[in-house]
Amino acid sequence: MPLETVNLALFSLINATPHASSLSIHVATFIAQDLLYILALLLAFLWCQGNKAMKERALKAVVITAIGLSISFFISTLFYHPRPFAMPIGQNYLAHAANGSFPSDHMLIFSTVAFSYLFSGRKITGSILLCLAWCVAWSRVYLGVHFPFDMIGAFIFAFLLNWVGYRIWQHYGIYLFKITLNIYYYVLGYFVSKGFIR
Repeated sequence: MPLETVNLALFSLINATPHASSLSIHVATFIAQDLLYILALLLAFLWCQGNKAMKERALKAVVITAIGLSISFFISTLFYHPRPFAMPIGQNYLAHAANGSFPSDHMLIFSTVAFSYLFSGRKITGSILLCLAWCVAWSRVYLGVHFPFDMIGAFIFAFLLNWVGYRIWQHYGIYLFKITLNIYYYVLGYFVSKGFIR
């Protein structure tokens, strides 16, 4: 069976029906959109209030994610795959531009941060983030803006990014961390000295 056929079949199983309840749509929309802001606030909090080890883990997660998103942009541009609503198939409950669907940036962000913490030995944090990543994956397929393979591709890509990134970070990450920390203390030194942030 062709992969595209499998992709479409899985999409039809997960995508919300025309009779989906408003509660399920609202919950899925919160997961698909707002959970990302909570993750960003969490990383910012860990950087501003955490010790040096916490700051370094947060920075590593952000740097690897930024690299991943840059590569993802070129992948989706060079190997364009339309979103479900652009084909059009299924039900769409979330407004979105009709750009390339593969890989999913939201899934990439959550998976990359999750793997970053797992590779750093933070198994509980990484496992929770992986669970959230798959919740995000479900929600965006459910709402009709992605296909299941967009999520699987992003997940695999995130693992490979961290597998390579972890080894590079061990050699060069400490230098980037020191530079970033010096800039942080230079710009926000007043607030650090007052104890508002660390």
